[in-house]
Amino acid sequence: MNESLEIEEILAGNKNIYHQIMDRYKDKLFAVAYHMCASEAEAEKLIEEGFIEVYQDLEVYDDSVFFSDWLHERFIPIIGVKKDTTQQAKLPFHNPHYIEMEEALHSLAPEEKFPFLLIKLLGYTPDKLTGLIGASKEEIEENYLNAIYQIRRSTLSVDIQQTGGDCYRVDELSQHFDGKLNQDKEQRMKDHLEFCPDCREVLHLLKQEESTLEKVLEYPKLNESFNDKVLSRLTPYVPPKPKHRTWKYQLSVVGILGAVFLFSAIILPTLKPLASMVSTYMEHGTIYNVWTDGTYAVTDKEITLEITKVEIDSLYMAIYYEISRDGEEPPKTYPFEDVDFYSYNPLKIVDEYGKQYPFEATIPDHLRYPTSPAEEEGKEKERPYYLVKMPEDLPDEFNLEINFARLQGQFGKWNLEIPIRYDKVEDTAVTVKLDKKMTIADKIVVELMDATYSKNGTKIRYSVNHTEEEEARLMELLKEHDQEYRMQEISQGRHVGLHVTTEEEHFVLPNYFHFMEPPKSIEPIEVHYSHYYMGNEEQQRMGKHHLQGKLENPMEELYIQMMGASVQEPAFFSMEIPLKETEATPLDGKINSYQLLDYSLTPVKDGKGTIRKYALIINGESQQDGASGDIGWNLSDKNGNYIPTEGWHHYEDMHKEGPKKLLHVDIVPYDTEEGFPETLVINADYTFTYYNELEGERFPLFSKDKNNGSETD
Repeated sequence: MNESLEIEEILAGNKNIYHQIMDRYKDKLFAVAYHMCASEAEAEKLIEEGFIEVYQDLEVYDDSVFFSDWLHERFIPIIGVKKDTTQQAKLPFHNPHYIEMEEALHSLAPEEKFPFLLIKLLGYTPDKLTGLIGASKEEIEENYLNAIYQIRRSTLSVDIQQTGGDCYRVDELSQHFDGKLNQDKEQRMKDHLEFCPDCREVLHLLKQEESTLEKVLEYPKLNESFNDKVLSRLTPYVPPKPKHRTWKYQLSVVGILGAVFLFSAIILPTLKPLASMVSTYMEHGTIYNVWTDGTYAVTDKEITLEITKVEIDSLYMAIYYEISRDGEEPPKTYPFEDVDFYSYNPLKIVDEYGKQYPFEATIPDHLRYPTSPAEEEGKEKERPYYLVKMPEDLPDEFNLEINFARLQGQFGKWNLEIPIRYDKVEDTAVTVKLDKKMTIADKIVVELMDATYSKNGTKIRYSVNHTEEEEARLMELLKEHDQEYRMQEISQGRHVGLHVTTEEEHFVLPNYFHFMEPPKSIEPIEVHYSHYYMGNEEQQRMGKHHLQGKLENPMEELYIQMMGASVQEPAFFSMEIPLKETEATPLDGKINSYQLLDYSLTPVKDGKGTIRKYALIINGESQQDGASGDIGWNLSDKNGNYIPTEGWHHYEDMHKEGPKKLLHVDIVPYDTEEGFPETLVINADYTFTYYNELEGERFPLFSKDKNNGSETD
C-alpha cells in the first residue's frame, strides 16, 4: 500500500495504519534527535510529539508533495531547537574506536551537527536544506565539511595525519574522497594515488571510517512499544460528514484557521530554478525604471511569462503577471489554469549572499470565480497575481526570483530575477486595535485583537482560549485520570467559525497561504482576507457563486461575525460487550453530557446466510441545550487491536433533539480466517460540542472614531 492510500485509510478512521508510517521513518528521525538531545528519553519524547502532530495534520497533506519531505519538514523545526548537546547519554558500545567516533560526534557544535545529521541520516542536500534551517547553501556546506573533517581528524591515527614528503594531507584526501576537488586538482590527485600506497592506505581507512560512522549514527533504535505509546494518544479520524450539512455548520468546524469558506486552497507551483537575469529597482512600492511591456518577460516554447507589476509593503507583496502564447492570450475559463499549481515553490527571496528567506505565498481564491457579466461591464479585468506574506528581517536589498517549469500545460523554462530595494518601499499598512472579547457557553473566550490593512489584503489576529474556570475544571479532571498530557490536544480542539463581511453582508474571500502552520494554542491566530467579495448567504443559496465586486475602502467597510464554535472535552468511557446478535439492551451510563439509553447488534447476512457484518447502534440523548455534537469512539478487541468498520451512519442524527443514535457503525471481519472477535471493546475518548446557531453581534473591523485606535506598522 502506498502512503497516499495509507493516509486515506487513516482519515477513514483506521488509525492503526499509522503503525506502518511510523515504522518507515521513526528510527532515523530518532537517531537525529538522539544526537541533538541531552538524553535518550528527551529524544524519544520529541519524536513521539512529532508523530502526534503529523497525525493531526494528515488531513491537510497534499499528495503532490513527497510525503517524506512533508513529514521531515514538520520534524526539523522540532528537533532543531535542541541546542544543549553537551550532556548526552552514551551508546552501549564496547569497541574503543566506536566510542572515540561517538565522542567526536558529540563534540560538534550544534550549528555544525544538525545539518550534518540531516544530510547523513535523512539524505538531504544543502540545496534542499536551504530555507528549512534558516541558513544559506554556502553556510550549510561549510558546516557539513567542518563536521566531517573534525570527526576524521579526531578518529584517524596520528601517524596517518602526519604523512610526509610529496603525499597529500588528510584534509586534501578527504576532499577527494567526498568529491569536492575541482577537475584539475582531481586529476593530479588520481595521478599521485596511482604510485602512492601511503595515500591509498589513507583512502582505505577513510572508507572504513565512513562505515563506522554510519553504524554510530544509526545505532539508536526506538523500542517496540513506541508505536503503541503514540497510538494510545491518538483519536481516530471521523469520516466525512454527509453532504446535507448546512453552510453555518461547515463554517463552525473549519474555524481553526478562521477559514470560513470551504473553498479548496490553491497550492503554489515549483521547480528547481535556472536563473535568466533581468534587473531594475523598486521605489515606494512600484518599479521606478521605465516599466514598459516586456521589461520583465521571458519566452520559451512560444509561451511568454511577463511580470507586469509588483506592489509591496510590510504585510504583503503582490506580483502581477500575464501569460500569453504568440503574443495573444489563449481562450481559457479561469486565470489559474495558466500555471501548474501542484508543483513546489516557483518564487524565492534571495539576498546578495545567496541566503534564502522562507515565506508563505498563494494565489487568491477569487481568481477561481469569474465576475458576473453584468458587473464586468465597464470594469478593468483583474490581473492574476501571487500574494506573498512578507517575512520578517528582510535585508534592504534582495532579489525576487521567479522560476516556472510548466505553463499552460507545456513544460519549459521561464526564469526571471527582479532586484528589489526594500529600503525604498513606503509602508502603507495600518493596524487597528479591536480589543473585543466574547465568551461562549462559559467555556471559551474569543478575543479579537487587531486588524492590519494593506493595499492588497487584510490580516486579522484573534485568540481562542478556555475560560479560567473551564481550564481549571479540565485540568482537575485529567489529573484524576493521570492524563495531564492530553491538555495540549484538548486546547487545540477549541475552534470558532468567523466570517468577514461587508456592511451588506457579502462574504469577503480569504487568502489561503501555502504550507500554513496550524496555530499554536498559546499564539494569536492569524487569518488573511482579500479585498474581493461574493454574494451574501441568500445570494449563495440562489446559486450566485461569482464575484460581486472589490472593496473600495476596506478600513471602513469590513465587519466580522461569529457563526459557530466547537470545543473538545476528554471522556473516560469504556465497556465490553459480546460480539453477537442482540436486540435493544439497556445501558446505564453517561459520556459527559450524553445519557446512554441502549445498544443493539444486528447481523447482516449475504444470500448464503453467512454473516458479512454486524450493525452496532448505541442510542442516547444529549442533556445540553442549544448545541449539537459528536463522540470520539474507538472500537477494538480485548487485546487492543483495531476492529475494521464501515459506515458511521449516526451523523444523520447529530442535529436531532431528544433520543438519537450516538453511534451507528458496521463492524466487518478481519481480513483473515479469524473472522469476528468474540468480544467488542467500546471506548469514548472525547466529546465534541458544536454551538451552531451562535449569532454574535457583528463587529466592525475598524475604529468608528477614525482618529483613535489605529497605528501604522
